[in-house]
Amino acid sequence: MKLYEYLNPLHGWNDSSAVEKVRVYTRQSFLLIAVGVAVAAMMTSLPYDDYVTMAAVAVCAAAAFAIVQRTPALGGESTASPRVPLVILAVAAVVLVVGGETNNMLWVALLVTIAVGALIPLRWCLVAAVAAAGLAAAFGSPALEVVVLGLFIGFMAFTVQLSAWLLRIVTELDATRDAAAALSVAEERLRFSRDLHDVVGRALSAIAVKSELAAALARRGDDRAADQMDEVRQLAQESMTDARKLVRGYRSVDVASELDGARSLLSAAGISTELVGETADLTERAAEAAAWVVREGVTNILRHSTATYCRIELTADSIRLTNDHPSAPTGRDGTGLSGLRERLVAVGGTLITDRTTEEFVLAAGLPIENTRAAS
Repeated sequence: MKLYEYLNPLHGWNDSSAVEKVRVYTRQSFLLIAVGVAVAAMMTSLPYDDYVTMAAVAVCAAAAFAIVQRTPALGGESTASPRVPLVILAVAAVVLVVGGETNNMLWVALLVTIAVGALIPLRWCLVAAVAAAGLAAAFGSPALEVVVLGLFIGFMAFTVQLSAWLLRIVTELDATRDAAAALSVAEERLRFSRDLHDVVGRALSAIAVKSELAAALARRGDDRAADQMDEVRQLAQESMTDARKLVRGYRSVDVASELDGARSLLSAAGISTELVGETADLTERAAEAAAWVVREGVTNILRHSTATYCRIELTADSIRLTNDHPSAPTGRDGTGLSGLRERLVAVGGTLITDRTTEEFVLAAGLPIENTRAAS
């Protein structure tokens, strides 16, 4: 990581995903607290010309900064153990406690808790809070200050641990969402391969057998070879028709089933779904076109957005899918949307996409001449 990227708290913010923004927010929140603590400590020491304390605070804050930046639990990007910053932090903390002219226990407690709070279990943080309170009492601090110090360290440790836990949950949910999208694609590939085997495999096997028979008959001069080749040609034509139907989805695409499957899949991915309209208003060809729009639209939402809400509006001559949190525009439609547009144009339909920073709209006009008004 370059120095500019290391120091800039908002580097790459606009291009980051929602999860990455949560990581940045979590990490930079504790960094700002550490900086605020360091500034407060230095301002307190300034009237006393306590330069030892000021220097130790600066070093301690820099070490805490480095540790937080490298701690994955707080959104850091490094998995290496921050041993050197920890050693520096420990030395600076000792200097603050025994080498300064003012009471520095609170500053030390805050900076150390922020730095190591996510590296050790919460129970050890609470043990450290008790130990720090005991150390403060040993140095002769008033009882109220001892209690406040212990409670504040415990509170800060709990805050750090809670933030790390929330960040971990968000990361796991994002991974689950990606897994659901990948599973959807895998299931679709499995369905297609199974249908392809059932439809084309048998026909190709029959063509191979009859071709061998026709070749054997032809070598013997048997006139039945021509009949066998006619059957091969007929099988090839039927196989081609079945393959075209399979590719176009005539065998399995049903708009009601696609809507039910879309609602279930989006719900599994944590996306709230609202369905408006009835499938009864559609004729067979319009329903088929709508089913393809639903299938491709839902796949597009899962693979190219971080949506939390999807609305599907269905009328007699149109279908409209709207989702929030779309990905950044690429300048052109992907292969799936291009193929969907070609399929709709072939049956007299249309496809329009509209993308903003807040939502993505996929609107399809269904074949008008093949729709009927709702009765």
